[in-house]
Amino acid sequence: MKVYVRSQSGKWLMPTNPANARILLKQGEAKVIQRTPFAIQLLYETTEHVQPVTVGIDDGGIQVGISAVSKGKSLFQQEITLRSDIKLKLDTRRQYRRSRRNRKTRYRKSRFLNRKSSIPICKVCGGNAPASQVICRVCLRKVKGIHQKYAGIPKKVFKIPPSIKAKKEAIIRAVKQIPLPVSRIILEDACFDFQAMENPDISGRQYQHGELLYHKNFKQACLVRDKFKCRVCGAESRLQCHHIKPKANGGTDKLSNLMTLCEGCHERHHKDGLKLPRQESTFYISAAHVQQGKNYLQAELSRIVPLRMTFGYITAHYRNKAGIQKSHVNDAVVIADKQADPLDRYIQTKHVQSRKRSLHEATARKGRKTPNRTQKRNNKNVFTLKGFSRWDTVQYKGKVGFISGFTGSSSCYIVDIKGNYIKNPMKKYKQVNLREVSLICKNQTIISQWVEKSPSESKIRKETSRPEN
Repeated sequence: MKVYVRSQSGKWLMPTNPANARILLKQGEAKVIQRTPFAIQLLYETTEHVQPVTVGIDDGGIQVGISAVSKGKSLFQQEITLRSDIKLKLDTRRQYRRSRRNRKTRYRKSRFLNRKSSIPICKVCGGNAPASQVICRVCLRKVKGIHQKYAGIPKKVFKIPPSIKAKKEAIIRAVKQIPLPVSRIILEDACFDFQAMENPDISGRQYQHGELLYHKNFKQACLVRDKFKCRVCGAESRLQCHHIKPKANGGTDKLSNLMTLCEGCHERHHKDGLKLPRQESTFYISAAHVQQGKNYLQAELSRIVPLRMTFGYITAHYRNKAGIQKSHVNDAVVIADKQADPLDRYIQTKHVQSRKRSLHEATARKGRKTPNRTQKRNNKNVFTLKGFSRWDTVQYKGKVGFISGFTGSSSCYIVDIKGNYIKNPMKKYKQVNLREVSLICKNQTIISQWVEKSPSESKIRKETSRPEN
């Protein structure tokens, strides 16, 4: 384990041993600036000579691996778990706002072009562009009236969905927070052929002849495939299309994710858990998120330090050649340096929601005929209690965890980085009294913890056998 060091002027230096850091802290020549990873800052002037450090990034839709290597030695390993609930929360907020406006609970004058997404943006400079245009007049004059698409102007403005942009910005922020003097970044480029992933023998015109070629929409294609019969009882009336994986959990409208059910079977499945026939479903949402936001990620990372691209088949070749187990952090090490060995432990980071939102209810309290038993707005939005806040790093019974929520007037729930509850082994319930909890540090939207690798994940590269003389 290394201790990361920052100079008095604020620049990151090469890491040191824990013994040297302990001496500096004891003599008052350094101070602690962060806990995970543990880092100190020097309180005296020193030389700022550093070695070149290469950062490898293995991008993913849910988990991302980041590693820093210098001269064949791994100095930093981190696995980030990204948020995947942003789209669902945006949809919920949109639904509640629409219902509130339709109820006319408050009067608001109509506005014109009050949303940023409705204003045309210049793809060159990012300023406001005329209606039905993609380039402003200033940039158009610079290229003598030629459209930017034909003038060879590189695109600088990327409009991507908020859910994907949040994932890419989390990676960018993690790279900026690496406690090392980063000199170069190597990013694994993602190129996915989704049709070839389902049908490896596809070629030529088959790319234009998909599953929905002769159908109006995906619902009609599902009914035609199932011959207009319920897959459970065989009924031919009151048919509906069921999503095997709900769209709220990342499901799509692909034909492999749809199944024809009658209204009765559909209702029994959701209410009583009716077992459905097996159907192989393929989901490529994570791959789609990686591919859709890769240009934005590459453009932003290149502004930090020089960026170089690599490909997944190169990473897989050197990883298999070295006998290293496949994981995001191990792939990041191979991406950064093909000769480096992964460490036995890494930092697992998780992006969380800082506090629970207080949204307007779908049904107003004034017009409600029955008492509200589903949304307890006053009880669910407690995010500070007795000096503790949500997602603070605390210690309980010798174990380190994070406060996931509060209950009652003096209790809380504590979980580890993997979501497992930390509780009193002598009790059956999960609540923990705040009197027995000690605060370690404050957190907001990011929680981090050191994690030991399993024996299969910590497999080191194979030793090459020497030929006999």
